[in-house]
Amino acid sequence: MLHSEASVSGTHAHEPGSSILLIGMRGTGKTFIGNLAAVSLSWKLVDADQYFEEKYNIGVREFVHQQGWPAFRNAEIATLRELIGAKAQGHIISLGGGIVETSAARELLKEYAAERGPVVHVIRPIKDIIAYLDIEGTRPAYGEPVADVFGRREPWFVECSNYLFDNQFGAETEVKSTFREVARFFGHISGQKPNLAENLEGGRRSYFLALTYPDVTQAFQHIEHLTEGVDALELRVDLLKSPKEYEMLEQSIPPLSYVQEQLTKLRRVSSLPIVFTVRTKSQGGAFPDSAHEEISLLLKLALQLGSEYVDVEVSLPQKLMENLKKMKGFSKIIASWHDWSGRLKWNSVAIKEKYELASRVGDIVKIVNKAESLKDNFALYEFIEKLPNAKPIIAINMGVEGQLSRILNSTFSPVSHPLLPTKAAPGQLSFREIQQALHLLGLLPSRRFYLFGTPISQSMSPTLHNTAFEILGLPHKYELLETQTVGEEIKVAITSPDFGGASVTIPFKLDVIPLLDKLTPAAEAIGAVNTIIPQPTTAGSTNHILVGDNTDWIGIKTCISAKLGNHRVGAALIIGAGGTARAAIYALHALDADVIYLYNRTTSKARDLTHAFPEARLKVITELGQWSGPKPNVIVSTVPASATAVLDEYDISIGGVVHLTSSLFEYSGGPAVVVDMAYRPIETPLLALAKQAKRNWTNVSGLEVLLEQGYEQFRTWTSRRCPRQKVSERVWAKYHGTTV
Repeated sequence: MLHSEASVSGTHAHEPGSSILLIGMRGTGKTFIGNLAAVSLSWKLVDADQYFEEKYNIGVREFVHQQGWPAFRNAEIATLRELIGAKAQGHIISLGGGIVETSAARELLKEYAAERGPVVHVIRPIKDIIAYLDIEGTRPAYGEPVADVFGRREPWFVECSNYLFDNQFGAETEVKSTFREVARFFGHISGQKPNLAENLEGGRRSYFLALTYPDVTQAFQHIEHLTEGVDALELRVDLLKSPKEYEMLEQSIPPLSYVQEQLTKLRRVSSLPIVFTVRTKSQGGAFPDSAHEEISLLLKLALQLGSEYVDVEVSLPQKLMENLKKMKGFSKIIASWHDWSGRLKWNSVAIKEKYELASRVGDIVKIVNKAESLKDNFALYEFIEKLPNAKPIIAINMGVEGQLSRILNSTFSPVSHPLLPTKAAPGQLSFREIQQALHLLGLLPSRRFYLFGTPISQSMSPTLHNTAFEILGLPHKYELLETQTVGEEIKVAITSPDFGGASVTIPFKLDVIPLLDKLTPAAEAIGAVNTIIPQPTTAGSTNHILVGDNTDWIGIKTCISAKLGNHRVGAALIIGAGGTARAAIYALHALDADVIYLYNRTTSKARDLTHAFPEARLKVITELGQWSGPKPNVIVSTVPASATAVLDEYDISIGGVVHLTSSLFEYSGGPAVVVDMAYRPIETPLLALAKQAKRNWTNVSGLEVLLEQGYEQFRTWTSRRCPRQKVSERVWAKYHGTTV
């Protein structure tokens, strides 16, 4: 259930891509989690029991029945050696629950964790394990109570693992959050997709929100609003209080089990990187200064749970800091020092010593002082300017007098939010307040963004982007620029010093390309541009080049993935053969569709696309509903709604339209998605027909795709995540002619 003490192997660094071993009791969901992890990493899952059965040509249950447990354990160890030797890279290997029963196997696992790769202990509440085993009958019986087996093996699982995955998922309503968290956790610990803050890694301004709740679940109803603009969430462990301690006035040490539960629950609602912080009293927090053993266990638990950033105070014992540095894996250490006295000056020898110590231990240095006057902020920046080849540094002065330093700090600035119960430190500002202040100081100039195309008067894009600018406190403006051709007006707009970016729609997605300096790989493959990004030539430079991108495919891909969850695209159908169809092909190919059927009334245009995307497994069909292979579980229409008609309602002799029939929706093997890129009317003939099918089909309107591609545009222009919930509400209200 809990890693109550550090495992001997720790979370030592290993080569990215090293295979991951899963251990844990039978019934914890190792195969379920392993399957999701393999899908998210595009790796292969190996179930050790299945591998054993294929190797020995006999079931595990029957092997034990015939030869006994000792013989099985010996064969199991041989299988383990074979697996970690032959499948050392790119595999998720799910091991049997009893693998830890022999000392030889435990030594193999500990050696693997220490020197070669992750060993993940998958845990689940014992009551859920017992409930599962009561109905599972494919494995040999224990011959003793499950609770006794659990009690014996649990310390061994802890001893042999260097990571911990708390599997409290499984309900159908949680499939989406399950897959998201599995993808985050395994992407991070494998080193394939470390879940680090993109803006911090890219040297841009970055922020984290300091959660100050005694129980973080109190934040969940506001999590979308709380995280607006920020790059990470700080879990203030020293402020947590378990239900038993909630009424106590004095601060207590939160139990490891409660902290583990809190972090696990937080992962259910957000995949933002976590800054795991245990702030001691002398450093301005609530954790006892002398509780070194307890803080050591908590910080090691943070690494075992895959926390992306761990705040380590340089006042802690040197040995503890060095051990954490060795154990961090692909996580980052923030080495911190806080002085609340106001006596420590930025030009003192003492603060230089603190910086040098923090720099040796941490990937990021954090030094927080207390400002007595405005001048202390200038002293801070004089100190920073003198640092040679400095690591990323969070340098802040506390108090009202130090608020200027919070505004100017560019690396992982801690921010508050009006919805939080308290601020984590005096003088803390919200993300929105900092953006407004940066603008007033001339450090965040206003930019102009456009939509190019015709006709565009009914576009939802201005509502989308201007709402996001307003919510985040960004001083920008998005407006329509409707012209009949790509002429001087557009050329003037994109070459203006205050140009921030542009959306491009019909009929200019090809015509703007000659005005651009380069295309992204997606735009080049699709052959159309819907987004223009002014990209600085060097960091901090005012000179830029114009980059053409295409986010249509991301909108399509995101909508399909969201509806399918962890199910994959089998066969897909695309109706149409224009520019949007090219984006759909690119999206479905990225989703690894087995086959993509193409239908267009002019068959030759569909055939042309097969030459443009030779790797996409395309098949042209001449009649809808007539498949040369499996039936599609994804349909994307890229033609106007007015160009489609339901066959049952129209005379088949009517020309100029795509005739739709219920045979399009015969797939019934699981979740299925139909996307209509037209967003007027909201229910197109295709979507209405899908609704009548009453199978597992889910509809996606063109407006949903517009929102998703717009969120990606916003991110590429501002390096900020779009505040999706409020923006979506405003756009839908505008679409329906109402207000929110």
